[in-house]
Amino acid sequence: MKMAVVGAGIVGLTTGAGFADLGHTVQCVDIDTGKIAQLCRGIIPYHEPGLEALVTRNTSAGRLTFGHDPSRLLQDVELIFLTVDTPSDDADEMSLAALWSVIDQLEPWPSSEMRKMIAIKSSVPVGTAERVQSRIRGRLPEHCSVDVVSVPEFMREGSAVRDFFEPTRIVIGSASAEASERLTQIYQRLPGPIMSTDCRSAELTKLAANAFLAVKISFSNEIAALAEQTGADFPSVAHSLGLDPRIGPHFLSAGLGFGGTSLPKDARALVRMADEAGAPQTLVEAAVRANAMIPLRMIRKLEAALSDPARRKVALLGLSFKPGTDNMREAPSLRLVAELNRRHPGITITAYDPEANSVARKLLPPSVIICDSAEEALTGTDAAIIVTEWREFRQIQADDFKNWMNRPIIMDGRNTLDAAGLNSQGVVCIGVGRLPVVPKEFVRNAGEHVPKV
Repeated sequence: MKMAVVGAGIVGLTTGAGFADLGHTVQCVDIDTGKIAQLCRGIIPYHEPGLEALVTRNTSAGRLTFGHDPSRLLQDVELIFLTVDTPSDDADEMSLAALWSVIDQLEPWPSSEMRKMIAIKSSVPVGTAERVQSRIRGRLPEHCSVDVVSVPEFMREGSAVRDFFEPTRIVIGSASAEASERLTQIYQRLPGPIMSTDCRSAELTKLAANAFLAVKISFSNEIAALAEQTGADFPSVAHSLGLDPRIGPHFLSAGLGFGGTSLPKDARALVRMADEAGAPQTLVEAAVRANAMIPLRMIRKLEAALSDPARRKVALLGLSFKPGTDNMREAPSLRLVAELNRRHPGITITAYDPEANSVARKLLPPSVIICDSAEEALTGTDAAIIVTEWREFRQIQADDFKNWMNRPIIMDGRNTLDAAGLNSQGVVCIGVGRLPVVPKEFVRNAGEHVPKV
């Protein structure tokens, strides 16, 4: 099939390259001419494991091409996937400006023989597919038949390529049995169950999935905080909870909260939409509020460890919202930097991320010193916070921390280090929701495990 993908972000580029790899002819379109120029030169503007090889293979084979003008797409292809960004506005509503811009640019085609399809993969408010169908129907001549369907995307950044080829499920929302059947034929080469439903149910499925994960993550962090105050060990609690088949082991890790492109935005949008619909989502709303407080909890631990933090030097190891990506959208590192600077003007912050340094230089204040290695970031510091659980941070030895830092005090915001091992070798390592494993002379109380220095 000839198809197009509008929006060359990670989801759009992976979708386009993935379908090209399945033998389809795909044009990937984005209004960002600079991004398209990079892709035409073989430069992938994101860090996403496996994506560069997938794109290169299919551009070389001629199955994947790039462009920046969506206007003639319906004249040339049978199916358009919309993967444009739908960011939150100031009122926490999803902005559909990019989506409407694409729809309003699409030009009619001369023949009435082929019924076209527009598949919305972006996160959108419930009812968007119907609105798009009505809007495009009002613009096109009568002979131009088009079905607008909802095919929500469940890719995870850092594993997008694997998630495309090994989806946990494929949800197809359509008002047309014919369109649903055509999409089922396209997707049936991929494993995973295919579920056909109406557009509104498909749209709500995407928002509900992300909102549920937000609730589960916030719940884990709240229980981890309780574990710290009561002397329990949250990793043990989480392991026990995960063995319950009604709960499952995933998304039970405590840390610095959720971030990224979809989870925070979709959870807030669901809350806003639900309020307007008269069905308030108080549980999701509480999860969003709880998530915003987590970086402050980590900073209070830091304040318990350091006297006069404004005169200290602190390192952040990891800046992206999760390992495997350079995405810093709504990353905990942004909240940590903002709160540290607000509470302790004059504090010196160094930072390092294996993939997100270039992004960080655009997003963080100039006062933050972006370093080229963990060693450079840690050298001469009074404390460090593990923000993102990159594998290379687990390779840092106790002697490295002691040799590089003024004071080897580590706030492990992801429970990624061997706290017991480090503490036994003279490094103070404080995790999230973990039993205080530092020597007794370091223990102050349930909320402050290390002395001020």
